[in-house]
Amino acid sequence: MSLLIRNGDIVTATARFTADILCENGVITAIGPDLTPPPGAEVIDATGKHVFPGFIDPHVHIYLPFMGTFSKDDWASGSKAALMGGTTTLIEMCCPSRAEDPLGAIRLWKGKAAGISSCDYSFHAGVTRFDDSTADALKAIVEEEGVASFKVFLAYKGAFGIEDAELYHTLSLAKELGVVVTAHCENADLVAETQKKLVAEGKTGPEWHEPSRPVTVEAEGCHHLMTFAEMTGRKFMSSTPVAGRRWRRSSRPASEVLEY
Repeated sequence: MSLLIRNGDIVTATARFTADILCENGVITAIGPDLTPPPGAEVIDATGKHVFPGFIDPHVHIYLPFMGTFSKDDWASGSKAALMGGTTTLIEMCCPSRAEDPLGAIRLWKGKAAGISSCDYSFHAGVTRFDDSTADALKAIVEEEGVASFKVFLAYKGAFGIEDAELYHTLSLAKELGVVVTAHCENADLVAETQKKLVAEGKTGPEWHEPSRPVTVEAEGCHHLMTFAEMTGRKFMSSTPVAGRRWRRSSRPASEVLEY
């Protein structure tokens, strides 16, 4: 079946223009003015409307065992919700515990989506430990499973968080493999000590979550990560919004490895 979207205001990553879009068998085959629809094609008049490529959401949680809880979504509901909002690709964090095999974990996560998701998907491979077996497992994840990014946590010690030596080896391997590293940037010790103080004061409601991990500890985590990125030459993407506002605290060479 063919579809012609006529006279739309097309917005891409690099340009904005008015044109027609012809789709045949689910594939865009032509973009240009005054295209002729094939016989039997559905024609949609998009005059005065924006036409975007499908969005990519690079930070979602669908199957997420976390501190005794699970995400409310599954791939059936989460992927349909994404499509309703114009998102056609999801990238989920595969976050195994420190005791789990990372290659087995990525295969488990992929199995949760296969044949169920209504949209395209991929995964960040969470690196929650780095020991003698990790490098081979991560190489297999990249080369055999098609994963192009790692995820590291500078928080959640004892669950997902990694130590500095593990961070160094992860970034070094990422550079060797040519993958992007995404990062949750906080200072785990400062968060833990602040939480202890708040609990001792009886401040245990959800409104105290943010004060337990304020912007300052995110900024410190970003600075910490950028120091390691500068030393290893690896680019990364921060999943904490403060990174883009606080990188100026770091040196300029370090800030050049930041993508956000």
